[in-house]
Amino acid sequence: MNFRKILLGLFVLIIVSLTMLKAQNQDIDTIFNESSNTLTGMPLIINNPAMKTGFGAMGMYFFKFNKKDIISPPSTVNIMGLYSTNKSYFMAVTSRLFWNEDKNRANFATGVMNVNNNFLYNIDDNDVRLVFTENRKFVTLEYSRKLIGEFYLGLLYLGTQTNYEFNNGTQEENDFARDFFEQNGITDNFVSSIGLNFSFDTRDYVYYPTSGLSFSIRPKFNTEWLGSDNNYIDTDFEAAYFIPLASNQVLGFALGGGFATGDVPFDGYQNYGVRNNLRGYQAGKYKGKHMIAGQAEYRWRFYKRWGGVAFAGLGSVWGNDNEEEAFEQKLLPGAGMGMRFMVSREKRINLRLDYALGVDGNQGLYFGVMEAF
Repeated sequence: MNFRKILLGLFVLIIVSLTMLKAQNQDIDTIFNESSNTLTGMPLIINNPAMKTGFGAMGMYFFKFNKKDIISPPSTVNIMGLYSTNKSYFMAVTSRLFWNEDKNRANFATGVMNVNNNFLYNIDDNDVRLVFTENRKFVTLEYSRKLIGEFYLGLLYLGTQTNYEFNNGTQEENDFARDFFEQNGITDNFVSSIGLNFSFDTRDYVYYPTSGLSFSIRPKFNTEWLGSDNNYIDTDFEAAYFIPLASNQVLGFALGGGFATGDVPFDGYQNYGVRNNLRGYQAGKYKGKHMIAGQAEYRWRFYKRWGGVAFAGLGSVWGNDNEEEAFEQKLLPGAGMGMRFMVSREKRINLRLDYALGVDGNQGLYFGVMEAF
């Protein structure tokens, strides 16, 4: 069965349904009316190298703490769940909160995920398949306060419990993965950290920026007195810059990654392909203590609510103490194209469908709400 064709068909079906609402004088924009709190739902569909094709739903609640506050962006609370064709699943509650004329910002996320990984590596000129299941429970809390100008200072907490299982492949594959993990000292792990967030943001709008600069640096201290199994420091960073080319065209640049020092566990490594640092790669296949990835994206709204994007980027991940030849990659390029449908002109909320292509057979088709960065 060609799941990519199914995914594309579902995307078209959703757009047709929204268009029918418009034809029936039910304005799509009223779904996301700025002047009132809004509860709505969207299908959640993915096709990526890690989870294959997945289907689920996302409920979104848009609101403002003070309707007279015209500076703060709308806050959101999202509930999502997804189950994929390789029996992976993901469930989470997330929120992005803005209040007091955007002087205060907060993020919250908690959930569970079960990913059945099936990674193919070339080690010593031999193809090696690593099949294992990654069970993860997580919670993140973050609060930032504007200090001066557009600078924010924040506090954050991250807690993640990761457990590994080896029962999703053949008996030979399961035994090989179990022995591989034991030989490399990879075990179940709990990460518990507190940290800071130094950020700067001049974007004109957080959900669909057309101009401005943002960057964030988050040093996190993983310590045993917080319950963490290891003592180490890791620092994540991300930056984005947007240039308006015309009233309906934007050029965006993004840079992201991180560095870690100390007794860094396997689960504490940087994972290439997460946080949208570069689409088209299996999240977790390439990982190390250090990572950097940059990309550029051209966005063009060419007809009413319809738009398209083209993107390309390059990254690298290194500093792995386990199996450098498998997990480390010096150059990981990626490129792709996508479609957009703006469900709200007022809030500038897009449905997106992206196809991304990497190297060594890595590729992915992504359906989601709002932009990759």
